[in-house]
Amino acid sequence: MESPFKSMAMSSDQDTRILACTHDRLSGLPDQVIYHIFSFLGANDTARLGLVSKRFKKLCSSSPYLNFVADFDSGSDHSCLRTRYTDFCSYVDKVLRSREKTGEGLIRLLVHWFCKQRRFDIGGSVVNSWVTVATKCGVEELDMLVHVDSLKGYSLPDCVYKCESLRALKLNLQMGRFSFQILGFDWLKDLWLDSVTIGDKYFGQRISDRCKCLKRLTLENVDGISDLTMTSSSLEELEISDCRFPNSFFDGKFNISCSSLKVLTISRCQFKALWHVNLNCQSLENLTVQDSEFGRFFVCKIDCESLETLEVCGSNFLEACQLLVDCPSLIHAMISSCRFANVCFLNIKSSSLGGLTLSECKFSSPEIGSQYSKPKKEIKVGAGPCRRIIMKAENLETLNVSSSDAYSYEFPLSISAPKLKDLWWTGDPVDFSYLNQGMVSLLNARIHIKPTCRHRSEESDRRCKHSKSLIYCAAKFLQCLSEARFLSINTWPIEIFFMQNDSPIVFKKLQNLVLLTDGSFADQIPTIASFLRGLPNLRRLIIRCEQISHELSDPNASLTQTTLNPCLFSPCQNTHFSCSSL
Repeated sequence: MESPFKSMAMSSDQDTRILACTHDRLSGLPDQVIYHIFSFLGANDTARLGLVSKRFKKLCSSSPYLNFVADFDSGSDHSCLRTRYTDFCSYVDKVLRSREKTGEGLIRLLVHWFCKQRRFDIGGSVVNSWVTVATKCGVEELDMLVHVDSLKGYSLPDCVYKCESLRALKLNLQMGRFSFQILGFDWLKDLWLDSVTIGDKYFGQRISDRCKCLKRLTLENVDGISDLTMTSSSLEELEISDCRFPNSFFDGKFNISCSSLKVLTISRCQFKALWHVNLNCQSLENLTVQDSEFGRFFVCKIDCESLETLEVCGSNFLEACQLLVDCPSLIHAMISSCRFANVCFLNIKSSSLGGLTLSECKFSSPEIGSQYSKPKKEIKVGAGPCRRIIMKAENLETLNVSSSDAYSYEFPLSISAPKLKDLWWTGDPVDFSYLNQGMVSLLNARIHIKPTCRHRSEESDRRCKHSKSLIYCAAKFLQCLSEARFLSINTWPIEIFFMQNDSPIVFKKLQNLVLLTDGSFADQIPTIASFLRGLPNLRRLIIRCEQISHELSDPNASLTQTTLNPCLFSPCQNTHFSCSSL
């Protein structure tokens, strides 16, 4: 039988746990801790929290984080909207006036006013009255979203520019026009302009001159910037996204010369006119351009001593483009998922460049590309077709290429990389007809190229394989690999090469070879044997098959010299053969 004392103890423990669960732990926290929790609450949540208790009502009215959101775009009852309009304005006025009387500090004021109906448009005067009170309370962050009449525009009150406590400003005018005053933000560190129309040609220079302590600048969905010149000495981060640079002028300039800038990101922007981008930022470490469109001849000059990473992803170049990179500290550069309609000239000067990745880039078809105008004279580098990629990197050691365009072999790729040691290539073949110089320093190459074009019949597939451009492409490509010591390659380019060539390409330095068969191994034995005739110093051979032939009883069987036709190939004494399925 259970002891009554034990039962009483168990009951006491259970009651204690219940009391612990029902105890209001939040009310027992210090005011500063509760204020910090308030900073993570959503809009208007602090007002609802004030209904919990008298203490919370007092804390909410004195919280340094004030968030107010009103949506007047929903509902059709004008009388109801009028009541909401009046109540909201009265409530915000009451809270801010009370804060002004008590002299309590204010860290953040957030006012989001969603209204596109003129009768309920808050207007700049009402917003400015609230902002004025906030500056008197020493506000540190201002987050304003209001609908502004496009004809009238909006200007911040003078007290904002003089507010020594203000550190961050986020302004969303729903594409309304915004203009700066003569005064400047001497203490502002973070400026975020969202859905704003700028009509000032000297907007960038004014920001640089007036914001002496600015650390971070974000331009999101900004329209009307005709010239962006930044020379701020304090700016460290610059993010430009969803911006449209107009084409109402001939020569657009995008000049960033900020000595302290470390991160620059350009995403989902449209450069419609002829744009010249000059980046001269000695402290810049990361540069990213993604999902943007460049409508006319585009020249980008990058001269940044500390730049380590360069990424150009998912962008569309409708005409010729030129990327001139002079960055001694650049370690890795990547161009991926871009579409080119004309010549792309990439010149990288870097003593630290370790790797360059060219991935999933495509060209417009000849029919589409012909509608664009010819490139400017300054971009022409030697003779040849206008649609091609030209890469120059004197210190490049590793090159990664992943091509996915079915027409890529019609558009030449020129590479000048005398110190290239490692090459990784997958996807569609690319024409090396305009290769400026061979890969004399190449040590390792991993190749798996094969066209992705589909054919309805074997006859059309045969005609495609016998295409002179495709055969020449494969021949030139194999010649570029002739200095390698280790080579892993699929048999497709080898098969294409021997369709019109009897003599093999000689690989004097090749010691290790891995062959990946694209079809039946038995059908490709003659091609493989012909290729092996040009490998006088081969020591190790591995053949990996996608399809094991029925003639080979054991998939892991060792192959003899007789299998590969001893009349065509005589391996050295240390040659090892093996065959395995993938």
